[in-house]
Amino acid sequence: MDWDSILSYNTAKIVTIRDKRLGGLHIIFMVLIIVYIVIYSAIYKKGYLLTETPVGSIRASLLAPNEFKDDSNFTYCDDNTIEYNFKKLECDYYDEAFVSFPVGDDVSFAATTRVKILDQVLNCSSKNPKCKYTTVSTRNVYVSDIEDFTILIDHTMFAPSSLIQYNSKQLKGYILDNDNNEIQINETINTIGIPGKPDVLTIGKLLQLANIDLDGPSSVNSTNSIRYDGVVALVFITYSNTFSYNTNNFKYVYSIKKVEDTEYGVPEAVILDNVSSRMYYNRHGIRLIFIQNGEIGSFNFQALLLTFVSGLGLLAISTVVVDQLAIRFLPERKTYSSHKFQITHGFSESRNKLRISQNETSEKDPLLLVETTKNNENNNSNNIDNSDNDDDDDENYIDNDGYQNIQNNNIIL
Repeated sequence: MDWDSILSYNTAKIVTIRDKRLGGLHIIFMVLIIVYIVIYSAIYKKGYLLTETPVGSIRASLLAPNEFKDDSNFTYCDDNTIEYNFKKLECDYYDEAFVSFPVGDDVSFAATTRVKILDQVLNCSSKNPKCKYTTVSTRNVYVSDIEDFTILIDHTMFAPSSLIQYNSKQLKGYILDNDNNEIQINETINTIGIPGKPDVLTIGKLLQLANIDLDGPSSVNSTNSIRYDGVVALVFITYSNTFSYNTNNFKYVYSIKKVEDTEYGVPEAVILDNVSSRMYYNRHGIRLIFIQNGEIGSFNFQALLLTFVSGLGLLAISTVVVDQLAIRFLPERKTYSSHKFQITHGFSESRNKLRISQNETSEKDPLLLVETTKNNENNNSNNIDNSDNDDDDDENYIDNDGYQNIQNNNIIL
């Protein structure tokens, strides 16, 4: 059993192949990879930044207009003579305390557009499981001039890893219009993204930017209007400081998306004098759900190092590709393969002869062992020099004829 063959060891061999095709291709690969790592990954994609998604809080409040418009101006009111494509109802004026319901939610906001009001009494004991409220009277009304109510949005963002924190008044902000363009608004009532000013929008302006028409058909029942059934919209607040190479520049962007196939309704029961008398409000309206997201970046050496290390793997791949071209596809592949791969002869017999020679010498004279060892080392050195000369001769032979004269060697092709 040849243990030298079984337990053979593969080691790397450096061979310089003087072929301009392979050398040029390898240089091109190297240049492209370096450009990708430095220019694209590290600079353009800002691979030196550690990015994180911020968290935060939101406060939204509603305010009624100082002066309401006359309900005769609204086609959805029953005292208006102009044709309306959907059901007309009575119109009542309410303040922000009534219109904004429910209150106290820090991730959403609701404004009532229609309310069904039921006056109910309990003519039996509440201890009786079969006792039910009886409706005395019912009114179904629209909230007049809801489009002129204003909503104030105050929000704060915080990046936990970099400990960066800002309030919306400290930052530049934008809102996406119907063409997905980032715009700032600085009007008498409506203001968005102006540092030092709160973000304020009328309900009408907000719906316009979201491409929502309260007097359009409801997505759950086309015979009703959105004003009648209600609507749900997502308000994304996206924070960023990676849009430029100056990470001290921060901004936020509002984008409003309507949730299809939804309506919004919420009930409210108000007890009057006692539990036997109550007002029941079935509200429908606009619900806004706020979602804070984005990408906040800060310089991090480990992130930069990871960018470079991940790119270095491409350099090794380029070398493997060029190697495979050399030994498998080019016409000179057999010559290149013979230079790249080589199997040495087994060294077991050489070691045994050396061991026997040393033992015999040590038995005769210990001083001769030292001299014999030195002679063996000199012989090995001479053999190596002769081998180098042979390799030079072989190389010259290859340069002249383009082929290798292989003698007394085992070659893997």
